[in-house]
Amino acid sequence: MKIKTTKKVSFIKRTSSERKKQVLSFYMPILFLMLVCSILLTSCKEEVIGQYPVDSTPPQKIANPLVTNTKGGATIKYDLPQDKDLLYVKAIYKLPNGEQKETLASAFVNELTIRGFARSTKTNVQLVTVDRSQNESDPVTVEIEPFDSSIFDIYESLSVIASFGGIKLNWENTTNEEVMVGVLYKDEENSFVPLENFYTSVDLGDVAVRGMESEETEFGIYIRDIFNNYTDTLVLKLTPWEESELDKSLWRGMTLCPSFTVSQYGKAMPVLWNGVTVIDAPEVYYLNTTSAVRTFFTIDFGVSAKLSRFKFWGRNNWYFNLHHPKEIEIWGTNDPAVANGDACSWDGWELLLSATSVKPSGPDPTAFANLTTEDLALAHAGEEFEFPLEVPDVRYIRFRTVRSWTDSNSSFMAELTFWGQVN
Repeated sequence: MKIKTTKKVSFIKRTSSERKKQVLSFYMPILFLMLVCSILLTSCKEEVIGQYPVDSTPPQKIANPLVTNTKGGATIKYDLPQDKDLLYVKAIYKLPNGEQKETLASAFVNELTIRGFARSTKTNVQLVTVDRSQNESDPVTVEIEPFDSSIFDIYESLSVIASFGGIKLNWENTTNEEVMVGVLYKDEENSFVPLENFYTSVDLGDVAVRGMESEETEFGIYIRDIFNNYTDTLVLKLTPWEESELDKSLWRGMTLCPSFTVSQYGKAMPVLWNGVTVIDAPEVYYLNTTSAVRTFFTIDFGVSAKLSRFKFWGRNNWYFNLHHPKEIEIWGTNDPAVANGDACSWDGWELLLSATSVKPSGPDPTAFANLTTEDLALAHAGEEFEFPLEVPDVRYIRFRTVRSWTDSNSSFMAELTFWGQVN
């Protein structure tokens, strides 16, 4: 008996699209059923975060607590219980402002630190052990009496004096506390309003508020920490000294000593006064030298002035590294014969200022790839240096890089700005 081939031929001629439809029609009800079951199972399942409790037995208490009071807080050491499922130790306490606080310490350490207090005050702290089933022990109560916060030491060390175009502030922060130094001034409506805030943790603060008129002004200065504790406000009247920014449209670069050449990665000297402060190569002034003589260049201001201060900006992405100037000298003269003489000679030039670039996070030049927020804030704002009050009037200055951050023979900068009293 012969088998008919009709169905076989029909199957071979079926298109790919038809075969897909046949497969989908077969599996679609199954897929739909699986989806419905999945949704039902998910909706009925309770979400659990963390480990499931495995028992209801509370852990043992800590023992032998030892309190060491610190500025604005305390450190408490203790003996941990031997519970194998111990997770952490919790300190429960209340700040003087009434705020309830908790501090946790892992079961891998035997101490915890409490912070956030302003003035010295006695406070009870409850220490509770917690296990992996979230069972808590009975509390152990200890008394702490933190010393006054570091913000009050900083406040007592504050020095505020009048300066060119504003005021200067200095302070000591021996514990490197993270603080904000707030500066207020009294406006025409006789109200104190914010003028500037400085966020810092450096041990020696040295900042200035600029851009003010030379008229008596009432200022207020206070310190605040990260826990919103405040000092009193220091109130004083000061008169900023008159100054103005030197007009850069009058500046011109003078002849370089033949030992120096402008790098292929930089531009000619006028890039230093084009107003662009945050810039990378090749838009910077980049000097190389063919000798052991450290680089310097000369600028004609176009006017004679008693200089008060200056700022320089480094090369973006290379702050406090490579050829960024670290030790600097500013020389000056008012004599055009001296300025236009031998480009390599120092005859007739007077040293006006020796200064050192200081990175807030420390002197290590290899850490430039991990600059702190304070490092970058300083670099972007420009590194500022003040001239001594006794400097003479000058029209011409020389900027000399005595030493770069890597002690190289080259130097680069993005921008320069000078202030003073123009004659």
